[in-house]
Amino acid sequence: MAVPLVGDLDRVFSTLGPHISLFVPPDPAPGQLVILCTWLGAGKNHIAKYASGYSKIAPRSKILLIESSVWIIASPYVRQRVAIQPATQVVRAVLDECGYGKRGLVTNPNITIHTFSNGGTNSATQMLIVLRRQLGAPIPITGITCDSGPARGTYWKSFQSMLLSLPKGIFWSIIGPIVIAFVTNVLFGSQLIGWEKPERIYRRTLLDENIVDCRRICYIFSKADAHVECDDITSHADDARRHGWDVKELLFEDTPHCNHISKYRTEYFDAIRLVWEGGSLGSGSWGLL
Repeated sequence: MAVPLVGDLDRVFSTLGPHISLFVPPDPAPGQLVILCTWLGAGKNHIAKYASGYSKIAPRSKILLIESSVWIIASPYVRQRVAIQPATQVVRAVLDECGYGKRGLVTNPNITIHTFSNGGTNSATQMLIVLRRQLGAPIPITGITCDSGPARGTYWKSFQSMLLSLPKGIFWSIIGPIVIAFVTNVLFGSQLIGWEKPERIYRRTLLDENIVDCRRICYIFSKADAHVECDDITSHADDARRHGWDVKELLFEDTPHCNHISKYRTEYFDAIRLVWEGGSLGSGSWGLL
């Protein structure tokens, strides 16, 4: 069963908490879960395209949707980690279906994480950190897909990305830059008192063998992305290779931030199918002109 597209997400997904919802197909397979961690301010009609794609690739898998906003990413970590717990409960329930943590697995879990930009990577990071604390062991993940991230997060690119995620209208066109400047200054100013830069935490956590039991990652990005430098992503891919991961880089020439399916839908979903199916990614890069 494919998830209906534009306008139907609220009908087919059950709300578990603020910004967290779950789709359960008619005949769910034990141990299967797709986790979509979307970019800042992602619209429902855009999210639906990815949910629909996954419902065709993995028709019996549950789909856990974690949405992101400026207000979430600017919240203290302790608050974010309380808010993410409905998502961790879903992951733990899927692991329980497999007999995870008991004497023997009933079935192998097939869990994939798909992040979009740094907003989605933040959601995944908070979820993984909380799961590690709850389970006391690395979380078994079949593979990770990173769309347009993870970025190193320069001041101005972070400012522009957060600004563009705000609602449209005259009010936000006036108030938005002031609010986002405050948020950006708080996030970057925290480093002056010794706090680790959020983007460093994201980039480190995804590859931390103490947090994730995973060795497969696919990066999908573009040279035309105005919000993330290609070098931010290729450097993370190089780190993954140094840690022994199976890495695939899918590089486009001309697609915008978090919108590669607008022109390369087939190539995009072929890549995430490889991640979902758990085979070798081939450790290389695909370049499209």
